[in-house]
Amino acid sequence: MRNILFFSLIFLFLTSCVERQPLKILNRGEEVNGEMVHEKIRDFSFTNQDSIEVTNKTFEGKIYVSNNFFTTCPSICPTTSLHMGRIYDKFLNDDRVRMISHSIDVRTDSVPVLKRYAEGLEIEAPKWNLVTGNEEKILAIAYDYFSNALKDETAPGGFDHDDLFVLIDKDRHIRSLCHGTDPEDVDRFMKDIEFLLKSEYSQK
Repeated sequence: MRNILFFSLIFLFLTSCVERQPLKILNRGEEVNGEMVHEKIRDFSFTNQDSIEVTNKTFEGKIYVSNNFFTTCPSICPTTSLHMGRIYDKFLNDDRVRMISHSIDVRTDSVPVLKRYAEGLEIEAPKWNLVTGNEEKILAIAYDYFSNALKDETAPGGFDHDDLFVLIDKDRHIRSLCHGTDPEDVDRFMKDIEFLLKSEYSQK
């Protein structure tokens, strides 16, 4: 029994000493002149719940979390909004972290509608931006985030979309993904956010 306890303690000690590996860049990449060059989130310009333009510059020098939703979604969005709210609360006072949720139903989700939705969630920009804009561009940027967002009359609410949360670093690279309907996966994702903060800002 003592031997089992001894080796268990040794195992815990050794595993605690192992440094966690950096979060990999998940974007597609190719080798250019001997260096791996990864794709980045494209330039974008949308409008948030306060009628303020949100662009890549909004997140300059910060890391951010992205997802897709729409206010009348009858399926996964209430759950994903709940768990995005957990992330919002956890990092509320950390200005290095921001959030963006793209409405994929731009015809319904006008700025006033997004404002009411934000008030219902008790959230504020610029910490968490609920954005609308050109429908083609909203659906296209989902591709950059590895997300599925398509019009589909047979899907609940008329849109086929997934529950992905995406973590983007200061260089517009994707560093982590999670299922926003899975509480345990969101817990793991928040640890990834904390880890990325340490690595991205270690020199500051």
